[in-house]
Amino acid sequence: MKEFDIINQFFKKPNLLGAGSSLIESALKGSVVKSIGDDCAILSVPDEHHLVLSMDTLVCGRHFPNDALPEQIATRAFCTCLSDLAAMGATPYWFTLGLTMPEANIEWIASFSKSLLNIAEEYQCELIGGDTTQGPLTITLQVHGVVEKGKALRRDLARVGDRVFITGYLGDGAAALALISDGALDKVIEQIDKEYLVERFYCPQPQIQSALKIVNYSRCAIDISDGLLADLQHVAMASEVDIDIDIDKLPISSACKNLVSDATSLNFALSGGDDYQIAFTVPENSLSEIRQLIKDGVVVATEIGRIVNADTKSDDYCVRCFEQGKAVQIDDLLTNNKGYQHFAS
Repeated sequence: MKEFDIINQFFKKPNLLGAGSSLIESALKGSVVKSIGDDCAILSVPDEHHLVLSMDTLVCGRHFPNDALPEQIATRAFCTCLSDLAAMGATPYWFTLGLTMPEANIEWIASFSKSLLNIAEEYQCELIGGDTTQGPLTITLQVHGVVEKGKALRRDLARVGDRVFITGYLGDGAAALALISDGALDKVIEQIDKEYLVERFYCPQPQIQSALKIVNYSRCAIDISDGLLADLQHVAMASEVDIDIDIDKLPISSACKNLVSDATSLNFALSGGDDYQIAFTVPENSLSEIRQLIKDGVVVATEIGRIVNADTKSDDYCVRCFEQGKAVQIDDLLTNNKGYQHFAS
């Protein structure tokens, strides 16, 4: 099957939006002036909004197992990319797809495209273009979203006195990878825990709705893809602050705890990565509103630390760990505290 036949049969679909659209969906209607079928897409950004872009590439054997199913690959690729939009407080609007395959396997493409477009429909995110080519299995997605001017959540806007929150659970991504990879595990777990962890790996939930709820009360956020410590370090560096984390407050799921020891689950939570939760900061004057949203179940999040003045004795900005109010050396906690890094030796 030729490239344009693949596009026309599996990826060139009508506009996702139909009757009964929400306000967000109504804003999206008519925003695509020209979509698939020309050299470029032509888009119209709503008034008083900024365009927000992010791109991720997933490579077979590195970002997902060689035996992963096409629907699992599609879902993981799309959801992890959407997580970047959530971290900016942006609403998904459009995406492009770069798909490299060893061969044009029609059954594989049909399953992949169906799952991809299901996620697109769930998040009302329209496919507007891309490219297909032959080579080692690689998926590149670029997501486009919009955010109201002045309301984007940014890494460089944490301020001293802010409290640090995290959505959902930490450690599930690393626990799932250990389970899927048949690594050395500490315990034998129930089927329900296995299913939960596999779902967390292949279908992480982009925290879009949570981000849209907190955007009026927070200025700074980041998605946890490379590990809590590594990602918060990015915030510390960008905002020129130090960050103190209470490790005894970290939310860790029962499935993760049932799979590995307490020490390993803490290691996973701090440095495992692949959680795609959102760490965000909240200034003192907005704490009551955020805490009420959490109490009411509107946002599932946990307060885990605070933004503090940088240590003048240090040449760098840092993240520090505390347990029961006492400082704990990170090297004493972890076997790997640097988070995931491409090209690291």
